[in-house]
Amino acid sequence: AAARGAGRRRVGSARSLAGRMRVPPRRACGIIVRMEFIVTKSRVADAVRAAIPRLACALPPDVEAMLVAARDREDHPRGRVVLDQLVENARIAARERVPVCQDTGTVWACLEVGPDVLVRGDVFSEVDGAVASVRAEARLRASVVRDAAFDRANTADNTPAFCEVRFVDEPGAARLHVMLKGGGSDNASRVVMLAPGAGMQGVVDEVVRCVREKGANACPPLVIGVGVGGTFDKVAGLAKRALMRPVGERATDPRAAELEEELLAAVNATGVGPGGLGGRTTALSVRVATAPCHIAALPLAVNMGCSAMRRATIDLREAAAEGDGLGRAAPSAPERVGRIGGEERIRLSLPLDRERMAELKAGDACLLTGVLYTLRDAGHVRLVDELARGGGQLPYGLDGQTIFYAGPTPAAAGRPFGAIGPTTASRMDFAAPALYRAGVAATVGKGRRGREVREACRETGSVYFVACGGAAAYLARCVASSETVAYDDLGTEALRRIEVVDFPVFVGVDARGADVHELA
Repeated sequence: AAARGAGRRRVGSARSLAGRMRVPPRRACGIIVRMEFIVTKSRVADAVRAAIPRLACALPPDVEAMLVAARDREDHPRGRVVLDQLVENARIAARERVPVCQDTGTVWACLEVGPDVLVRGDVFSEVDGAVASVRAEARLRASVVRDAAFDRANTADNTPAFCEVRFVDEPGAARLHVMLKGGGSDNASRVVMLAPGAGMQGVVDEVVRCVREKGANACPPLVIGVGVGGTFDKVAGLAKRALMRPVGERATDPRAAELEEELLAAVNATGVGPGGLGGRTTALSVRVATAPCHIAALPLAVNMGCSAMRRATIDLREAAAEGDGLGRAAPSAPERVGRIGGEERIRLSLPLDRERMAELKAGDACLLTGVLYTLRDAGHVRLVDELARGGGQLPYGLDGQTIFYAGPTPAAAGRPFGAIGPTTASRMDFAAPALYRAGVAATVGKGRRGREVREACRETGSVYFVACGGAAAYLARCVASSETVAYDDLGTEALRRIEVVDFPVFVGVDARGADVHELA
């Protein structure tokens, strides 16, 4: 209960909130103000309950259409393969009703109401129940821990949701924004308090710096929300709300629209590319939101949105009239899926042969068949501890094996997992060198590795493979079986032995320490 309560956030003063919750009609300055619409807790909960499974299993049409367009114009071989997989992944997820990404994210709900709309009581009081029920029904992953600092036990039902109310000067407005936000993209985000003298060039430079340093970890091509102004705590909200605007919709302020175009061009000029593996499409869109600020400040927030940009804006009036939590269904993006993987792939059997590994080069496209072991953050903490207590001997038969940094969703569509994809590999950098030196042959994840990991690969003749982030429904079709080996209490982060067939990867760091991200 404490965790759920901590997840709910309110925006607005106590006086304004109390004033908005009086029963209509109400009297203001001698004038009777009649409320046009009432937002109730059941309406909000029903909208969230309807939105989550659709968002988890189907990309917004504007995002999917932009991925298709990016795939059609991409001329980088690795970037084209990644975009092929992402487009095919969206089609599989929608058709088979499995998650687009294994990280079904934290639930963010933002209610925006106008001056003639009544907010009755705690309208978010039933949201956590809706999130918990739909997580079980839709077989989504539980990704929330009870307390960030002291008790990182999984809440097991993906609650609490993170909710807020905003009052807008728009008569009749009753909108609910819902977003499923993955950890990899949020981890790549940042808030920077620039000096006013940095100007707009400083904003552009900082956004590009953030993309260069962290963009590969956030499953590009990205949708980037940029907030400029406000205060330290408000600017991040600006950036997050900017992500709600459709990717093809220009800002109404021509100055903001011009800045968005400049930022998009600068970001795509980095060459980070789809999957962080090189190409012309690092971002599909950059959305800017601005606000006033102190004369001494230039607050900037960059909120990364991944290629699985799962968000919807629900008009509660329309939803109430139509009896549907999401209102009118938007048309699907065109299905124009071409050949998956436009270049020759090297077939590798697992466990890997060290001599064969030595022949691989950074950037090589490979297909893995055999046994992988899945393990994530909390499991690595335990494994490193066991390695130390065991005198440097790997437990659970991991010698010579390959560890896949993944936390899958439950079984669905007749397969061991509904969705399984790579998590950010750099979070396991604290453990990888020791595991390589103890005998682990390879790891699979997404994004860049640190210098110590690259050096450990060179020293031990091991490799790091990059799998396509955001293609978890597509990758799940490559998994033939799964069994839990250890750490079952960690849920999705447990150590599992899975069998894969033609599992597509790229060599991220080869046995000589060469890094594909330096070649992109």
